[in-house]
Amino acid sequence: MLPFNHTEFIDDLTYLVRSNVIPVDRIDDAVGRILLVKFTLGLFENPLADLSLVNELGSQVSKANHCSVSRVCIFELVF
Repeated sequence: MLPFNHTEFIDDLTYLVRSNVIPVDRIDDAVGRILLVKFTLGLFENPLADLSLVNELGSQVSKANHCSVSRVCIFELVF
């Protein structure tokens, strides 16, 4: 389940929750884990980006890291 089209992803996820295929508790758990990571990283206290890292944006290393994190998150959501 890769959300290349976010509106389609939201529609599909809403349908699955309403059909009781995915329990709302599972969504709540996933959102809670995401918010915990953001809180741990301090994104609520310091929401602005670190401009010293601008050259890393779009790099292959950065992309590989983000893709691997995304795969782990999706795997945990599905299983």
